Amino acid sequence: MFGLALTAVLLVGVSGNSIFRSLQNMNYPCLKKCIDKGNTTIFDELFDDIDEICTSMVEARDCVAKCNVPFNPFDMKTVRSICSEERRAEMKKHSACYKDQGNATHERCNKMCGSTEKMFEDMQGMVASLNKADDFNFSTLFDSMGGMCTTAKCYARCSRESFNELCRQSDPTAGSFMQQFHEDTLTAMNEDLKEFGIREFMKGILPKECNYMFNPAQLSNYMYPQ
Repeated sequence: MFGLALTAVLLVGVSGNSIFRSLQNMNYPCLKKCIDKGNTTIFDELFDDIDEICTSMVEARDCVAKCNVPFNPFDMKTVRSICSEERRAEMKKHSACYKDQGNATHERCNKMCGSTEKMFEDMQGMVASLNKADDFNFSTLFDSMGGMCTTAKCYARCSRESFNELCRQSDPTAGSFMQQFHEDTLTAMNEDLKEFGIREFMKGILPKECNYMFNPAQLSNYMYPQ
């Protein structure tokens, strides 16, 4: 359900103007422990309550803050957008729908869009490759993101339509809220990338399948892959 939002978090987390040097130093036990634990816990809770996901992000942020590094991937506008009190309060209004129909939506969208579990395994593999690289080749590294972006985009659209359909009577705005949630997260991601001074670079180097991440309104115009 939160696949696209977490894709944005991970993308901006490896894209800052100082993050690349920070990531090179992830052999430092403190930082590596925080990042690994944060990513693993968040992925495990991908379809759980937003409070649990945000609690994991806050714990990871506080952990990294103690490591004396120049960049904290869990303390960005993207994360703050997802985990703001206002956002979480609004999300809770739709929690009954998301809980009751979450498994059905997950199964439906996995069949239509491909496995989100594989998408996150691929993203984690990309981050691991970046961590180990001595001489970064951004073009080669990010070419693999085309499939991830396609899956995340399809899943965002599918989940919106699935919740709209399955919760039509009990919560008719559940799907539209999820759509707005994703668009707002991508907007925050773009603000982070601008702050890093790297938005245009990222826009130019990522595969065309990821273009919508720089123009969130495109989500509403997305057609499913054939």
